[in-house]
Amino acid sequence: MADKVDHVEEALDRNSKAKLWEKLELGLVPDEEIKVIMRSVVEKRHQWINKLSCQQQQAQILKLVHSLRQTDVVTESTYNPDHYEIAFSFMKIMHGKALKMSWSYFEDESVTLDDAEIAMLDLYCERAQISDGHKVLDLGCGYGAVALHIARKYPHCHVTAITDIASQKQFIEEQCREHNLANVEIILADITTYEMNKEFDRVMVISVLEHLKNYELFLRKTSKWMKADGFLFIEHWCHRSLAYEFKASSNSHIIHIKPLVDDDRLEDWIFPDMTVVIPSFHLLLYFQDDVSIINHWIIDGNHFSRSHEEWLKNIDANIDAAKAAIVSSNNSEEEAMKWFNHWRTSLFHGIEQGKYNNGEAWMVAHLLFKKK
Repeated sequence: MADKVDHVEEALDRNSKAKLWEKLELGLVPDEEIKVIMRSVVEKRHQWINKLSCQQQQAQILKLVHSLRQTDVVTESTYNPDHYEIAFSFMKIMHGKALKMSWSYFEDESVTLDDAEIAMLDLYCERAQISDGHKVLDLGCGYGAVALHIARKYPHCHVTAITDIASQKQFIEEQCREHNLANVEIILADITTYEMNKEFDRVMVISVLEHLKNYELFLRKTSKWMKADGFLFIEHWCHRSLAYEFKASSNSHIIHIKPLVDDDRLEDWIFPDMTVVIPSFHLLLYFQDDVSIINHWIIDGNHFSRSHEEWLKNIDANIDAAKAAIVSSNNSEEEAMKWFNHWRTSLFHGIEQGKYNNGEAWMVAHLLFKKK
């Protein structure tokens, strides 16, 4: 009888959580409650990871490394370009003036998002040791924040940027014309399959790694585009100790975090139909077949959290325009509002995840490699 009661209570609990996610989709959950929910999700993730001993975490990382080496560079499950074909007008509302689609660097509480974007872009240039006159390759360039910043900052540099999103290519080209930047070339291509016989002084890979799987093959391909004395600069989001797949499915052959509850739909909300690898801080050090690490930095998760907070503020300060922008890129207003609420919910998750444990659990990694 007790077992039956437990099953009934468990079913009721699942049902109540399913209704909660439906309310989130409809925008019926107050912001303060969303914060509590996301904080709970992050806490449960952290507890799950902390249950593993150091030896168990290391064993899982090594198993993941082996599994990643057996896959393609990217699979249909790791990257869905439709996820990034969001209306440009919405992205312009959410981000700062530089349209930097990844996190920014906030030196203190008084720093604005616009200034924080520039601070992070300057930090990339400093850590990548870019000099005026270098040939620079920007892989997965988004709306061109890195490429355009380098082109302005170093007028004698030539920047080649690659994106597989046509609207991003169009925007960058418009910016080049508007600001008379003749030192930028934009290529519309998939960076994992594109081939070219060119070498560069610096290769920049910003917030791309999470959508890849076989890092060995990707770094080998990237190394062929580096000059003998060239450097590769990579930025990625990571956990301080454990690498895992961020996916709601429990049938993956690669080490992953299973759903915290049977109907935990957060992963499907943030990256629908996608599997995202969250590296550990040290994961790339296992893939030095063709490149060698020469420097490695941490930026604590508070910068990630603050970036998401500022993005959310921008959306809420222009909520009617933001909703209209999402509606314009969807076939139905109902689906558009679900997408809009997905974005807001994922931003709350980013806020809570980044600042968890004062930014010392999840964080941003910067790595500088040389060619072997």
